[in-house]
Amino acid sequence: MPDTARPRRPRLDQETVLRTAELLVDREGYDALTMTLLAGELDTRVSSLYNHVANLEDLRSALQVRAMQMMGEAVRRAAMGRAGTDGLRGLSHALRTFAREHPHRYAALTRPPVDREAFFEAAMPVIEAMTVMVRSTGLAESEILPTGMAMFSALHGFVSLEASGYFGGVPDLDAVFEQVIEGAVAGAVPAVVRTPA
Repeated sequence: MPDTARPRRPRLDQETVLRTAELLVDREGYDALTMTLLAGELDTRVSSLYNHVANLEDLRSALQVRAMQMMGEAVRRAAMGRAGTDGLRGLSHALRTFAREHPHRYAALTRPPVDREAFFEAAMPVIEAMTVMVRSTGLAESEILPTGMAMFSALHGFVSLEASGYFGGVPDLDAVFEQVIEGAVAGAVPAVVRTPA
């Protein structure tokens, strides 16, 4: 007699739950994520998910942290072997590339952190890379933090609008982004630092 029993589902683990949630966010958006949707994607009961995440807020927190860690790794790679304004431009492009490749994960980073401590710990590689690049331009130590914040604010504005689809069919956004970078660098770093002697 043929065995018609349903195949046993593989055992869930936290990494599988989080990775599947990330793929759902990529497809449906961060705000669309629910425990019911995730359970359906994993072909399991919602109650089974609570063995791996405490609740939806815990899940969202983990996704924010993982997205920030992923972006941090991209930014850190972009910073390697670079310095000064060249390094700042490299970081700018890495930030934009991450947002273009993972717009919904980037959107998750724009929401208020669910777990502020864990989120900002995950953000340290991004902060440190920006700090190193700004410091390497020769600015005074007291100017480094506000300069980094000003740079990030300018870049984040463009990147967020692009990731949300706000620009629609605007042609040649690459050229627009180059203007944003140039303006951010020019505004943040004095001309005497930007211009070789």
